[in-house]
Amino acid sequence: MNYRLLILVLGTFIIGSDDFVIAGILPTIAADLDVSIVTAGQLVTAFAFAYAIGAPFLGTLTIHLPIKRLLLFSMLLFAISNGLSVIVPSFEWLFATRIAAALSAALFTPIAMAASASLVPESHRGKALAMITAGITIGLILGAPIGTWVGQEWGWRFSFLLVTSISLITFVGILFLLPKVEREQKLSIKASLSGLHTHVWLTLSVSIIATVGGFATYTYIAPILHKITALQNISWFLMLFGIGSLAGNLLGGYGTDRIGAAKTLRMSLGGFSLILLSFSLLPLLTPGMMTIVLVSIVSLLWGMPGFALNPALHSYLISLHPNQASLVLSFSASALYVGIGLGAIVGGGVISLSSIDYVGLVSGILVGIALAIFVFLTRLHRHS
Repeated sequence: MNYRLLILVLGTFIIGSDDFVIAGILPTIAADLDVSIVTAGQLVTAFAFAYAIGAPFLGTLTIHLPIKRLLLFSMLLFAISNGLSVIVPSFEWLFATRIAAALSAALFTPIAMAASASLVPESHRGKALAMITAGITIGLILGAPIGTWVGQEWGWRFSFLLVTSISLITFVGILFLLPKVEREQKLSIKASLSGLHTHVWLTLSVSIIATVGGFATYTYIAPILHKITALQNISWFLMLFGIGSLAGNLLGGYGTDRIGAAKTLRMSLGGFSLILLSFSLLPLLTPGMMTIVLVSIVSLLWGMPGFALNPALHSYLISLHPNQASLVLSFSASALYVGIGLGAIVGGGVISLSSIDYVGLVSGILVGIALAIFVFLTRLHRHS
């Protein structure tokens, strides 16, 4: 594997860490800036929606600019945004710096994926994309806990200082280690957008529906696991989820290169649907050691098909529009964050209208619908 990919992995790692660490330091932010925890939670919402809107908008505006220059600019802006978060005097200013960080992350991540795909032969594209998305996953299971610990020990501002420091290291690494990356075919913005044909948009809808299904359950995983296991501390299950996610991400890249993106995507969606459905079966068990063991197994397995989706989906989208890979991936990133936001709404709606026991059932059905749509799309594309 091309060692130059590692500096891009470091970039997605620190972006993932910054994205997920905020949940761990919300209470200290709320207390220090004299706002409620609910108000502080809007920092997460602001980041998600700024990313969702910014990814396709910025991707479209910058389609003619050199890739390496954009990577440097976006990572420097990311470092500055987090550096300003260290010294903000009020919640309003922190809100603004979080939006700036999200926009810079929305610019960096799709371009990093496109760059990784162009730095390796096509036969290794899946593994390259898996490495880039693995950086985000490692940010979830390693970076966020470390950043949370730093924030709890020395204050939340030091969490952002840590992110700033690693961001600057990444900037220097890109400057000196990454070669010039050739841009895709240069087209006008109108021509580029018109090239995103119906099959691309329908594939993005598959991504949104599957993400809604996954995050309808994940958003409320703490109360779900509390009810199933009667345990208050669920960190063990989340760690297993993180390990499974990392393994799934790598398996998805391997499968994409070995058996193809479409087949890997179908298998991942099918497995993901079955795992999510199990969350509505587990509450039928009596809390005890056997239940804890079963939940541990499900937590580990959940991340595998759920995160194997990413490299397969990205590789499949690139194959549909190879001349504008970074633009397609920017829309894919937007679809992911739209799905995350809608997932929380759907999961909350299920709980309000029925019971938390049915969240897994609804999630599994949604991912099953995404699978059915994708199977239909691939058959349609094959005969077109």
